[in-house]
Amino acid sequence: MTTLRLAQDADLTQLAAVEDAADQMFVERFGTLDWPPAASGEERAAEPGILLVAVDDDGLVVGFTHALDLAGHWHLEQIAVHPQHGRRGIGAALLEAMHDALAARGARQVTLRTFADVPWNAPFYARHGYVVLDPLPDHLHPLAETEERMGVTSHGRRVAMVRDLTRP
Repeated sequence: MTTLRLAQDADLTQLAAVEDAADQMFVERFGTLDWPPAASGEERAAEPGILLVAVDDDGLVVGFTHALDLAGHWHLEQIAVHPQHGRRGIGAALLEAMHDALAARGARQVTLRTFADVPWNAPFYARHGYVVLDPLPDHLHPLAETEERMGVTSHGRRVAMVRDLTRP
């Protein structure tokens, strides 16, 4: 059984390992990755936003999602599930739990940036109510520029997507 909840201090040391393991799916698809390693859980927790985790019966973090408050605009910065726990609905459950947490805080929408043509990226989010956002809103320009600097865009087309949280 997996429990979804807000991250606690004891969870933070496990987040980077989950993300690094999940990124191995990108290595399999793209070859060597040229972007930096995952941020630490402590770095994530220090950012303004919401950090949710999926924890197994042994108390191990098997997935997480992190939404940032970008000056009043909510942005899903990361969702990662350890591949050993993949294909069990944990990512979808984390995504829906984040939608609920954001809506409870009065958010009307949430954005994200993702690969357009990677099956577990844009197509996954589209199945969960996200639509491509074009043109790119001003608050996402710094994120797009960071992706470019980090080399993320060299692996494929990136898109911004948005989900309306005011309806199911």
